[in-house]
Amino acid sequence: MHQATRGQVVSKGFKYKFENPEIVALNRNLGLIREGQLLEFIGARSLEDRLVGKTDGNFALAVMKEFSPYVHFKVEKIYTDVDTTFMTQAGAIVYPTIWDPAEYGIDSYEEKDINAIPYNRTGTLRGLVDTKMMVQGVITREKEEGRTYYLLHGENAKFRVNDPTDGIGLFLKMLVENNYLFEGGIVMTAVEDYGDRMKSKIAGTVEIQYVKYGDRIITG
Repeated sequence: MHQATRGQVVSKGFKYKFENPEIVALNRNLGLIREGQLLEFIGARSLEDRLVGKTDGNFALAVMKEFSPYVHFKVEKIYTDVDTTFMTQAGAIVYPTIWDPAEYGIDSYEEKDINAIPYNRTGTLRGLVDTKMMVQGVITREKEEGRTYYLLHGENAKFRVNDPTDGIGLFLKMLVENNYLFEGGIVMTAVEDYGDRMKSKIAGTVEIQYVKYGDRIITG
């Protein structure tokens, strides 16, 4: 993978085959693979679903290198010891946008200690609605009545995350699966009903507008 992205290996049509790549996270049409410290995006229609059960043994990805919006790899086939899966190529794949923090404008977000937000103070919570906040906290992936969603945790409240975009969701999955803290920008969109808050300690719903990963901002 390193040679395909950073080296001088030239392949006709920029086509390569990755043998048993380390898959860091998959979300819908997108994935992240790793070699050492190098992370690269892969993409295809229903990539996450198509890879279910295929990465436990030997597998390979036939990919084509693409250059916009940055270097990434379109998955064309998935090989295993027993079969070959041809990927659907119809429809565009939307990749996340990668920003420098100053270019994105994180100064417009108010630094907020998520641990100081109480689930049982309705007035306080209503005052946070539509506020752009920069927070750090534990994030988990929960399942309820067949629906999967993310929860952002503070010491005194939890926040349900609106269904994220493919790109944001990809990084949230990586954070959850590696037990990394979430750091990023959120906007609170709704306060949970009082009775429900008292039972669940879920203060309300937030929309994640960006994830900070290393020295970069991820959106879209």
